[in-house]
Amino acid sequence: MAEIFGLTMPLWEILLRGTVVYLTVILLVRVIPKRNAGRISPNDILTLVVIGGMATDAILGGSSSVGDIVLMIGLVVGWGYVVDLVEYRFPAFRNLLRDPQRQLISNGRLIRRNMRAEMVTEEELMAVLRKEGIDDIASVQSACMEADGEISVIAGAEPA
Repeated sequence: MAEIFGLTMPLWEILLRGTVVYLTVILLVRVIPKRNAGRISPNDILTLVVIGGMATDAILGGSSSVGDIVLMIGLVVGWGYVVDLVEYRFPAFRNLLRDPQRQLISNGRLIRRNMRAEMVTEEELMAVLRKEGIDDIASVQSACMEADGEISVIAGAEPA
Protein backbone atom coordinates (compact mmCIF):
# COMPACT_ATOMS: atom_id res chain seq x y z
CA MET A 1 0.00 0.00 0.00
CA ALA A 2 2.88 2.38 0.79
CA GLU A 3 4.26 1.83 -2.73
CA ILE A 4 0.98 3.00 -4.27
CA PHE A 5 0.34 6.08 -2.13
CA GLY A 6 3.83 6.96 -0.91
CA LEU A 7 6.00 9.54 -2.62
CA THR A 8 8.65 8.20 -5.00
CA MET A 9 10.33 11.58 -5.45
CA PRO A 10 11.51 13.96 -2.75
CA LEU A 11 8.92 16.62 -1.87
CA TRP A 12 11.27 19.45 -2.92
CA GLU A 13 11.71 17.87 -6.36
CA ILE A 14 7.94 17.54 -6.89
CA LEU A 15 7.42 21.18 -5.88
CA LEU A 16 10.33 22.46 -7.98
CA ARG A 17 9.48 20.44 -11.09
CA GLY A 18 5.78 21.27 -10.89
CA THR A 19 6.43 24.97 -10.36
CA VAL A 20 9.04 25.33 -13.12
CA VAL A 21 7.02 23.39 -15.69
CA TYR A 22 3.74 25.12 -14.82
CA LEU A 23 5.15 28.66 -14.95
CA THR A 24 7.09 27.88 -18.16
CA VAL A 25 3.98 26.54 -19.87
CA ILE A 26 1.99 29.62 -18.74
CA LEU A 27 4.51 31.78 -20.58
CA LEU A 28 4.29 29.55 -23.66
CA VAL A 29 0.48 29.57 -23.61
CA ARG A 30 0.65 33.37 -23.65
CA VAL A 31 1.44 33.24 -27.38
CA ILE A 32 -1.81 31.42 -28.27
CA PRO A 33 -3.88 33.77 -30.41
CA LYS A 34 -6.98 34.90 -28.51
CA ARG A 35 -9.31 33.62 -31.18
CA ASN A 36 -8.13 30.05 -30.49
CA ALA A 37 -8.74 30.27 -26.76
CA GLY A 38 -12.42 31.18 -27.01
CA ARG A 39 -14.23 31.89 -23.75
CA ILE A 40 -11.80 30.05 -21.49
CA SER A 41 -8.60 31.76 -20.37
CA PRO A 42 -5.22 30.32 -21.36
CA ASN A 43 -4.48 29.78 -17.67
CA ASP A 44 -7.65 27.68 -17.31
CA ILE A 45 -6.84 25.70 -20.45
CA LEU A 46 -3.38 24.95 -19.12
CA THR A 47 -4.67 23.88 -15.72
CA LEU A 48 -7.19 21.48 -17.26
CA VAL A 49 -4.68 19.98 -19.69
CA VAL A 50 -2.00 19.47 -17.04
CA ILE A 51 -4.40 17.91 -14.54
CA GLY A 52 -5.79 15.65 -17.26
CA GLY A 53 -2.30 14.55 -18.28
CA MET A 54 -1.29 13.79 -14.71
CA ALA A 55 -4.55 12.01 -13.98
CA THR A 56 -3.96 9.85 -17.03
CA ASP A 57 -0.53 8.87 -15.70
CA ALA A 58 -2.11 7.88 -12.38
CA ILE A 59 -4.86 5.87 -14.04
CA LEU A 60 -2.46 4.06 -16.38
CA GLY A 61 -0.06 3.27 -13.55
CA GLY A 62 2.87 5.32 -14.80
CA SER A 63 6.20 5.40 -13.02
CA SER A 64 4.97 7.90 -10.39
CA SER A 65 2.95 6.95 -7.34
CA VAL A 66 -0.60 8.13 -6.68
CA GLY A 67 0.84 10.30 -3.90
CA ASP A 68 3.16 12.02 -6.39
CA ILE A 69 0.30 12.64 -8.81
CA VAL A 70 -2.13 13.90 -6.16
CA LEU A 71 0.51 16.28 -4.80
CA MET A 72 1.31 17.53 -8.30
CA ILE A 73 -2.39 18.10 -9.09
CA GLY A 74 -2.73 20.05 -5.86
CA LEU A 75 0.33 22.10 -6.80
CA VAL A 76 -1.06 22.91 -10.26
CA VAL A 77 -4.46 23.88 -8.85
CA GLY A 78 -2.71 26.01 -6.23
CA TRP A 79 -0.57 27.80 -8.82
CA GLY A 80 -3.66 28.37 -10.98
CA TYR A 81 -5.35 30.06 -8.03
CA VAL A 82 -2.26 32.13 -7.19
CA VAL A 83 -1.84 33.29 -10.80
CA ASP A 84 -5.53 34.27 -11.02
CA LEU A 85 -5.27 36.12 -7.70
CA VAL A 86 -2.11 37.98 -8.74
CA GLU A 87 -3.71 38.91 -12.10
CA TYR A 88 -6.74 40.27 -10.26
CA ARG A 89 -4.80 42.30 -7.70
CA PHE A 90 -1.96 43.57 -9.91
CA PRO A 91 -3.00 44.99 -13.31
CA ALA A 92 0.62 45.15 -14.50
CA PHE A 93 0.93 41.38 -14.05
CA ARG A 94 -2.44 40.88 -15.77
CA ASN A 95 -1.11 42.80 -18.77
CA LEU A 96 1.78 40.35 -19.03
CA LEU A 97 -0.47 37.29 -19.09
CA ARG A 98 -3.54 38.54 -20.94
CA ASP A 99 -3.81 40.38 -24.19
CA PRO A 100 -5.73 43.64 -24.22
CA GLN A 101 -8.51 44.16 -26.74
CA ARG A 102 -7.32 44.94 -30.25
CA GLN A 103 -9.31 47.09 -32.65
CA LEU A 104 -10.01 45.43 -36.02
CA ILE A 105 -12.28 48.09 -37.56
CA SER A 106 -12.20 51.81 -36.85
CA ASN A 107 -14.73 54.18 -38.40
CA GLY A 108 -15.58 51.80 -41.22
CA ARG A 109 -11.97 50.93 -42.10
CA LEU A 110 -10.21 47.61 -41.57
CA ILE A 111 -7.06 47.70 -39.47
CA ARG A 112 -5.20 44.99 -41.33
CA ARG A 113 -2.10 45.08 -39.12
CA ASN A 114 -4.23 44.13 -36.11
CA MET A 115 -6.16 41.55 -38.14
CA ARG A 116 -2.85 39.89 -39.09
CA ALA A 117 -1.68 39.94 -35.47
CA GLU A 118 -4.91 38.21 -34.37
CA MET A 119 -5.01 35.97 -37.47
CA VAL A 120 -8.52 37.12 -38.37
CA THR A 121 -9.41 37.09 -42.05
CA GLU A 122 -11.72 39.58 -43.69
CA GLU A 123 -14.16 36.72 -44.35
CA GLU A 124 -14.26 35.78 -40.66
CA LEU A 125 -14.80 39.40 -39.69
CA MET A 126 -17.61 39.75 -42.23
CA ALA A 127 -19.26 36.62 -40.78
CA VAL A 128 -19.28 38.25 -37.34
CA LEU A 129 -20.72 41.45 -38.82
CA ARG A 130 -23.47 39.51 -40.61
CA LYS A 131 -24.41 37.84 -37.31
CA GLU A 132 -24.82 41.36 -35.93
CA GLY A 133 -27.05 42.30 -38.89
CA ILE A 134 -24.40 44.44 -40.57
CA ASP A 135 -23.61 43.93 -44.24
CA ASP A 136 -21.28 46.87 -44.87
CA ILE A 137 -17.96 47.49 -43.09
CA ALA A 138 -18.38 51.22 -43.73
CA SER A 139 -21.30 51.27 -41.28
CA VAL A 140 -19.17 49.94 -38.38
CA GLN A 141 -17.88 52.45 -35.87
CA SER A 142 -15.66 49.90 -34.14
CA ALA A 143 -14.97 46.18 -34.00
CA CYS A 144 -12.54 44.77 -31.46
CA MET A 145 -11.03 41.39 -30.65
CA GLU A 146 -11.69 41.15 -26.92
CA ALA A 147 -9.39 39.46 -24.40
CA ASP A 148 -11.66 36.39 -24.39
CA GLY A 149 -11.30 35.86 -28.16
CA GLU A 150 -14.75 37.19 -29.09
CA ILE A 151 -15.22 40.03 -31.56
CA SER A 152 -17.42 42.87 -30.33
CA VAL A 153 -19.01 45.29 -32.79
CA ILE A 154 -20.33 48.82 -32.42
CA ALA A 155 -22.37 49.93 -35.43
CA GLY A 156 -23.06 53.51 -36.39
CA ALA A 157 -20.20 54.93 -38.43
CA GLU A 158 -21.21 57.04 -41.36
CA PRO A 159 -20.24 55.43 -44.68
CA ALA A 160 -17.02 56.92 -46.04
